[in-house]
Amino acid sequence: MNISIESKTTNALLNRTDVHFKIEFEGGIPSRKQVREALSAALSIPAERIVVVRLDSSFGLHTLTGISHLYPTAEAALKNEKKHLLIRDGLAVKAEKKKEEKKAPAKKKD
Repeated sequence: MNISIESKTTNALLNRTDVHFKIEFEGGIPSRKQVREALSAALSIPAERIVVVRLDSSFGLHTLTGISHLYPTAEAALKNEKKHLLIRDGLAVKAEKKKEEKKAPAKKKD
């Protein structure tokens, strides 16, 4: 898997760096986790600070283009990024809503 960084833009307002990248691969399309690890190795930063926002592949080609956000700390990523992206990347756990079973009121005895 070969990764090339197309562009890096500093977004001072949101305290992050936006990265556009291109990956050439063989075989099946790499998972989000594999993409984060490849970006981590290419940019020399921990994978916990990287959030993959978008991945696009083309039919018949072994290339993948994408966008990711790099944060200065893992806490900044958790605070500023959309929750569904954090869940997709495995940085947050989906909160399961537990429905409490409503019990029928007890019958009164006369």
